[in-house]
Amino acid sequence: MGTAELRKEAHSFIDRADDKTLEKVIALVKSQEEEDYTLPGAPMDVETYRRRIMEASDRVKAGHYTTSEDLEKEMEQW
Repeated sequence: MGTAELRKEAHSFIDRADDKTLEKVIALVKSQEEEDYTLPGAPMDVETYRRRIMEASDRVKAGHYTTSEDLEKEMEQW
């Protein structure tokens, strides 16, 4: 569904909504505007992303990881 269709559907929904629903929609939209999901640095290209996944997979296969139990023990010492 394209942007135009999404806007039309959203407007149709809002036109039929009661006050309680409208308050929820407004609260949701405002909360989304306040949040920043961006990360510092340049975006990762596909090749770098795939390479990093393969490197992480290789580390796990080689046994270089922390188990949940080990992490819990470590956290108790914090």
